[in-house]
Amino acid sequence: MEELAVFDKKFQELVAGDFPEMEQVNRQLFQSKGKQLRPMLVLLTHKLFRPQVADQAYLAASLVEIIHMASLIHDDVVDMSDMRRGKASIRSLFGNKTAVLAGDYLLANAFLKAYDGHDSRLLLFLVDVIRQMSAGELIQLEYVANPQATEENYYRIIERKTAALFGCCCQCGAYTAQAGPSQIALAQEIGRNAGLVFQIKDDLLDLDPDADSGKQYGNDLLEGKLTLPALYYLQNAAQKEKDDFFAGLRRLMERHNAPRPEEASETKPEVDGLIARIKQSGAEEYALRKAEGFSRKAWDAYRRLDRVSPAFEKLLEQICHIR
Repeated sequence: MEELAVFDKKFQELVAGDFPEMEQVNRQLFQSKGKQLRPMLVLLTHKLFRPQVADQAYLAASLVEIIHMASLIHDDVVDMSDMRRGKASIRSLFGNKTAVLAGDYLLANAFLKAYDGHDSRLLLFLVDVIRQMSAGELIQLEYVANPQATEENYYRIIERKTAALFGCCCQCGAYTAQAGPSQIALAQEIGRNAGLVFQIKDDLLDLDPDADSGKQYGNDLLEGKLTLPALYYLQNAAQKEKDDFFAGLRRLMERHNAPRPEEASETKPEVDGLIARIKQSGAEEYALRKAEGFSRKAWDAYRRLDRVSPAFEKLLEQICHIR
């Protein structure tokens, strides 16, 4: 996609720090750059309505990527993660305090540079999504290793943590292309459902020891996160099974957070045992069916938009492909 080269240049200008310590953080962030799905969603949604990408769309694409990057920095602090996409996380290299402040600085610096007193609606979209993502994190913390966690809670979390940003990407793309209100709403619906598919697929990768996902096998369980597969297993398990599962989960978390490396290394048998229970319940198939439902909703919203773009369709297929 040729627009990504332009995006990269504008993005680096926007995140450039004005003191050496922040430049060190930025260099590390650029080394672990992901697939840039979110900026691509902005730009390709924009091109559904306009053949040429406007400067405001590049700005929106840069800002959603900065929001995403800052959220990953903060996530790693909350989860005490040492690795991100197969490389050392910012917190492991610079410490928790620097990581939190660097994430805050990234957001504040970029938004100040991007502020346009003539049109603040774009920034309102983005500030709202930051609010939703923060709420998702807070809700998730409440249900870590919590027997009261339900599938409904899970959707409340991923709607805010993941789907809101995907929806905002498409919303911003349509808005910067001067699409009408109903078109902007439909574009947001496409992105939101695609984000739900993306998160469920990511949660399933956590159960696969051979997955090339850039994160540790069983990481969600190590952190006590009850994702859709685990919740399906639990809602169909007898009470004794549930009690055993949560006892094992708490032991696993204690070992994972142990100060001595040899204790943390003993977690694999526990992870294998809990994941085996989840898989034997048919949870993977259940989660795939749920993801397929959200995928259908994303494609249905795209068809109702009544626009044709092979490039957008290819990206949507990449995000929403299930089997």
